[in-house]
Amino acid sequence: MSIVLKAIRFHRETDLFTDLNFEFPTGALTVLTGDSGSGKSTLLSLIAGYAAMPYEGTILLNGHDDRNAAMQVKAQHVGMMFQNPDQQFTMRTLSGELSFALENLNLPVAEIQRRFAQAVALGETQALLDRDLSTLSGGEKQRAALTVLLAMDAPILLLDEPFASIDPTSRHLLIGKLGTLRDHGKTIVIAEHDLTDYADVADQLVALKNGELSRLPLATLTTLPTHFNLTQPRQATNKIFHLENVVCQQNHHILLQAPSWDFNDGITTLTGANGSGKSTLLRSMVQRHPYQGRMFLGQQRLRRRKRLYQTMTLAVQDAAKQFVTLTLADELAFGPALPAAVREKQQAALAYLGLAEKQTTSLYQLSEGQKKMVQLMTMLSLDLSFLLLDEPFSGLDDRACQYFAAWIKAKSATQAFLIVTHRLAPLAGISQQQVLLANHRLQVVQG
Repeated sequence: MSIVLKAIRFHRETDLFTDLNFEFPTGALTVLTGDSGSGKSTLLSLIAGYAAMPYEGTILLNGHDDRNAAMQVKAQHVGMMFQNPDQQFTMRTLSGELSFALENLNLPVAEIQRRFAQAVALGETQALLDRDLSTLSGGEKQRAALTVLLAMDAPILLLDEPFASIDPTSRHLLIGKLGTLRDHGKTIVIAEHDLTDYADVADQLVALKNGELSRLPLATLTTLPTHFNLTQPRQATNKIFHLENVVCQQNHHILLQAPSWDFNDGITTLTGANGSGKSTLLRSMVQRHPYQGRMFLGQQRLRRRKRLYQTMTLAVQDAAKQFVTLTLADELAFGPALPAAVREKQQAALAYLGLAEKQTTSLYQLSEGQKKMVQLMTMLSLDLSFLLLDEPFSGLDDRACQYFAAWIKAKSATQAFLIVTHRLAPLAGISQQQVLLANHRLQVVQG
């Protein structure tokens, strides 16, 4: 199926699209890029037609306008994977989610079983089928959401930042499988900020800027670096956080065993496969997840007390789960009064990141990337000795990544950072140490 956009106009606070014309050809894999907040997610949502988003113009899917079609009909033509997979799940487990989605298509039992098995095999999610979706890591949730999308077997697949929290090995594997689906006739559009791994599968690279779509040279994808030298050793390091006989578990499954481990000051990058326990470790360190053993910040053994968060805190993967107010301005102003220099830094960040005009906007109307920006601005404004960041670059364009990486580097002179990320490029030349969590153990990555 082709996707044809004719004179699309869409208004949200300002005119996001004023006269958008474009065609995504049948059987092509298109990588759609653009700055955070440029409208990529909105465009995919308009094409899918799942939400009530009034627009002017015409969207044709294989020559047909499905604007007024029943939801069941739309779902048979277009499958969409949202940027935040939590917004996509209805049932408790992936097995239940797959069954629910397929049964709603009124398919014969044999066809449901065939699609169920095929999607699980493609997504390689057999081990996730009966686990509670709420307990999965961010990357595991994305794989589960992708499995549901594959099961729907729609001819058009729209994916919004589908690999933002997925480890590099799984990312490369799944992108290859999307290429195979394209080879079997699927029309695929993927909104992405991280363009690595697409050189061998993308048919076109398209940029969304100022409400217009334009094709970029595919050669752009072949010039991207694939290896990043993270480690920039410091002359001297101080131990800031100590684990002693620590065991972290999830659903009675051991994720981490650390007889003795020290995190140093400066910037440490923590990597590992999806589900290895990185986020669980961070939650345990801020005393938000049970564990065995003892943890120390400096010489102080940690307990779950309010004053702990005056010394260290965690920026979670889903920025919206951390908001305590309704508007951007209120979120930045929440809590103790900030020094004038910090307030000036916030205003400079708002201007640089294009958020200055959105200070009275509801936080929940911002794009996922813009929500992440607000979260990071709030966290980096805190005067704490130790800051934990879980996937801080997900949903951010390269310009924003570089801005926040520079901010982190500047603050690392007086603050320690432990950063969980699969997107390593922003930390290249900034991180002083890379630690890998694998096989339930922490180990330093050399060079």
